[in-house]
Amino acid sequence: MIPNRRQMSDDFAGKSAVVTGGGQGIGAAIAKGLAARGAHVFLSGRHAETLDGVCDEIRAAGGEADRRVGDVTDLAHLNELMALAAGSHGVIDILINNAGIAGPAAPLVDIAPQEWEETIAVNLTGVFLACKAALPYLERAEHGKIVTIGSVTGKRPLPNRTPYAAAKLGIVGLTRTLAHEVAAHGISVNIVSPGAVEGARLERVVASMSKARDVPPETVRAELVEAAAFKRPVTEADVVETTLFLCSSAANNLTGQDINVSAGAVMY
Repeated sequence: MIPNRRQMSDDFAGKSAVVTGGGQGIGAAIAKGLAARGAHVFLSGRHAETLDGVCDEIRAAGGEADRRVGDVTDLAHLNELMALAAGSHGVIDILINNAGIAGPAAPLVDIAPQEWEETIAVNLTGVFLACKAALPYLERAEHGKIVTIGSVTGKRPLPNRTPYAAAKLGIVGLTRTLAHEVAAHGISVNIVSPGAVEGARLERVVASMSKARDVPPETVRAELVEAAAFKRPVTEADVVETTLFLCSSAANNLTGQDINVSAGAVMY
C-alpha cells in the first residue's frame, strides 16, 4: 500500500534527519518536506545565509530545523553535525546525502587534475564521509534510512562531464555494498537518481555545456528533454516525494536500490 501524507507524517514525527547540501535546490526542498511531516531536520552547507533562510522558513511553518556551516569533505565538520543531530538520545533516523557540485564541463583531455579531484571529493568521498560519521547513530534507530541523491548521468553518457559521471556511478557501487554491510542493523540504503530537474542548477549546467560545445543553450536543453519518454524535465517536488517514500516505513524492505526520477530518460 502506498503511504499517504498522514501516514508519512506519523512516520517522521519526532525523527532526526540530516540533509547535506540543504541550503538550496533539491536539498532545501527535501528538508522542508521532512520538516513539514514532523522531522527535526539538521542542515549542512557551505553558506550560512542560505542555510539560515531555509531554517527560518521551516520554523515559520511550525517545523524544527538547525544548521551547521561546513563542507562534506571535512570529517570533523560531519562528526560535529551528526553529534548535534543525534542529541542526547544518540540516534539519527535519516541521512540525506545531497551535497554535490556540477564539476567542469569540458572534454576529459582539457580537465585539470584539481577539477577532477574536487568533483570526486564532494560528490563521492563526501557521501562516504557523511555515512561514516552518521552510521554509529543510525545503527541505534529502529529503521535507519540513508538516501543519496545521485543522477541518471551515472548510468548513461553525458559528454564533457566525466568527473561528475564517474562520481555518480561510484555512488551506485557504494550504496549497493553498504546496503549489505548495514542490513543487520535494519538500515536501508538507497539512491534517487534524477534526470533534468527544473531550476537554477539546470540552467547553470545548460549554460556551461552550451559554452563547452559552442552551441545555443536551447539546443542543449532540447537534447536533455528529448531523451525523456515524457519529453519534459522533472521537478524538485518529484524528487522530494520519491525521497520521502524511501524514508518512510513503506520502504523498510527496499535497500540497495537506485530509483530513476527522470520522466523516462533512463529506465535501468
